[in-house]
Amino acid sequence: MDLELNKIPMEGYACALETTLCQEETQESIVPDACPDIRRVICTEARAQLTRREAEEGKLTCAGSVRLTVVYLPEDGEGPRHMELTIPFRAEAAGAVSPGCPAVASAAVTAAETRVLNPRKVLCRVELAVWCQVWRPREEALCLPGETEGVALEERVEELETYTAVAVAEKPFAFTDDVTLPASHPRAEELLGHRLELRRGEAKVIGGKLIFKGEVILLCRYRSAEGALALGRWELPFSQLMELEDAAEEGSCEVELVERESEVALAGDDEGRALSVHLELLAQAVVRQNRTVRLFTDAYSTTHALAVERQSLTLTQLWEESGTNQLCREVLETGETPRQVEDCAVTLGPCQVRREEREGVLAVQARVSALYTDETGQLRALERTAEFSTRIALPGGGECRCRCALAGEVQALAAAGGIELRCPVRFDYRTTVPRPLETVTALQAEEREEEPPQPSVRLRLAQRGEDLWDIAKACSAARADILAANDLPDPDHLEGTLLLIPRSR
Repeated sequence: MDLELNKIPMEGYACALETTLCQEETQESIVPDACPDIRRVICTEARAQLTRREAEEGKLTCAGSVRLTVVYLPEDGEGPRHMELTIPFRAEAAGAVSPGCPAVASAAVTAAETRVLNPRKVLCRVELAVWCQVWRPREEALCLPGETEGVALEERVEELETYTAVAVAEKPFAFTDDVTLPASHPRAEELLGHRLELRRGEAKVIGGKLIFKGEVILLCRYRSAEGALALGRWELPFSQLMELEDAAEEGSCEVELVERESEVALAGDDEGRALSVHLELLAQAVVRQNRTVRLFTDAYSTTHALAVERQSLTLTQLWEESGTNQLCREVLETGETPRQVEDCAVTLGPCQVRREEREGVLAVQARVSALYTDETGQLRALERTAEFSTRIALPGGGECRCRCALAGEVQALAAAGGIELRCPVRFDYRTTVPRPLETVTALQAEEREEEPPQPSVRLRLAQRGEDLWDIAKACSAARADILAANDLPDPDHLEGTLLLIPRSR
């Protein structure tokens, strides 16, 4: 006969897809009528704006655009000019995805260049890395013992910790502000593009809401009234609230920020110092918690023959969640000693984890773009890739996930033969260890064939590695009867103990 079991659904979310998509986009563009003819391109500033993430049957689609600012010298030689271009992109990842599954994604430009085809036409090429995750509600159901009338059943139920995602949520938000160039800076004649650094701050769950803080570092290039290149920098703090479900206050919060739209313009004052700023951002949050689950791992009967069906289950257990700051240094060779570094930007790609023996190497590829004046006073640009890394302890079988972000202001100084770069990078990582288990999913009990009379008590010497459950199951005895018949100072350590095993009735 089948014994009744109670089915308890597991709570939380499982990661159905996690990947990084790398692709290239190119586009030919005509120089806008308002821009003078191009003599030489100085640099290309590019940033990705992610505007769409949609889970469909069997795939995730991410779409948006790359906003390019091409800074160039015009043929009339009147100082640097710029033009704005847009290249759309679309990336798809296949996986066990269903419509409506929540997704987390971000996009970064890993390379950008512009070639002049003629003074009124250019070819732009960008390389993108799109990182994405898709989450689905957990589908597993755990079985626990139910009513077993007429069958003397011994049940092994264990309580174990599992580290799981319990909430996935998002919130778009926008803010508008006015900023002013300090008096120590030259006034702006023309903006030559801007870039954003989105920095995550404290995040905490309180009363079913996620409160998170951060700041946007806004950097604007501009041409001064004297025709020189200049740079403005502002810190724009923000604080937001996001509604959550099923998340307790001890949850660990991971917030991913992406740019959806940004506009910076001169405010129109006669001084050329006021700028208007409008930003549209998207915050994406995954909240994880340690939760206790009850697992029905074994059973036997002292009165019946029992057939046990099992299923394999893997619990994820947290090993370490931490972060480290690294001051990464790099020398960018230019073949000459720059007179002065005018600007330097660092864009970090997705973080990779490499295993080396008992250590893990957290590594991130960085795109470094610098503007400098050479010995003759000409404005030059260089673009390089660099790898920043750090080492952590990584247990055997452990899995590590890492996120990287700039942790402070990038410094670039002229040095002999090149540019010395100092870049503070924050590595936040989480290491988990899988624990494979087997749980009971069904029980069938049958009457035992009549056995010859057994002695009322047997002797049994506990062997190495045996616990009370193992001995009781092997002897078809009830654990409570063994405990009652023996004076056991420590029932968890039985090796070498001679036990009295009463016959079950």
